[in-house]
Amino acid sequence: MPESARDATGGNAHIILFLARNRDKPIYQHTIEQKFCITRSTASRVLALMEKKGLIVREPVPHDARLKRIVLTDKADGIVADLKANGERTERLLVAGLSPLEQETLRQCIRRMRANINEAQHEFEQHAVPLAHTAPSPDKEPDNADNTKEESK
Repeated sequence: MPESARDATGGNAHIILFLARNRDKPIYQHTIEQKFCITRSTASRVLALMEKKGLIVREPVPHDARLKRIVLTDKADGIVADLKANGERTERLLVAGLSPLEQETLRQCIRRMRANINEAQHEFEQHAVPLAHTAPSPDKEPDNADNTKEESK
């Protein structure tokens, strides 16, 4: 791992790269929560730590005082550059000895696999039932509770 990326351990690096790939879009805490399937409290804690490390800033937006847009700092941009360079070095090592045709075939296979993963994820999201709707309400007794009461009479 590049020396500059030591401040971007674990999920931080993923969040930094996500923010870098989506610079042209407004990204908020709830976007991070959804993208990385984390709770509001986890996202808040992770983003606060990233802000403390100088990796992000949260900027207010004019249309909603409650929202803060998450923006990478110059320090994070340096990490992005180092991670990309490290990825390129790793790729060169992985394809060493492969002909240009083999490399292109490999890239096509990987693109197809990515498309398959995206399609499977999309299908899952279309058919997934939100967990909030599947769990019984804590204040509601199970259906068989009435039968148990009547049987004990």
